[in-house]
Amino acid sequence: MDPLEEQLKNALRREQPRAGFAVRVRARVAVREETARHPGWSSLARLRWVMAILLCVGLVAGVSYRHGKVERERGEAAKQQVYVALRLAGAKMQMAESKVRNF
Repeated sequence: MDPLEEQLKNALRREQPRAGFAVRVRARVAVREETARHPGWSSLARLRWVMAILLCVGLVAGVSYRHGKVERERGEAAKQQVYVALRLAGAKMQMAESKVRNF
């Protein structure tokens, strides 16, 4: 017989398992079954995390939108004040010009 065949025959021959093998296998199966019933990241836990993240993103977006809206309103108010100031300055300039022309 070829040495390779002899090695394969020896490697694949039947052996008696060590003492307590069946007990260890049953214990591992029980642990895996328990883990499968109560996983660390159940779908409900994932859903809760996703909902919490979406709530936070929504709050940040809402605050950001509100802040932008307030800033736009302030900008519009400042623009109106500039227009009023320019109209007043123009009116004063016209009044001064008319007094100089009539002088």
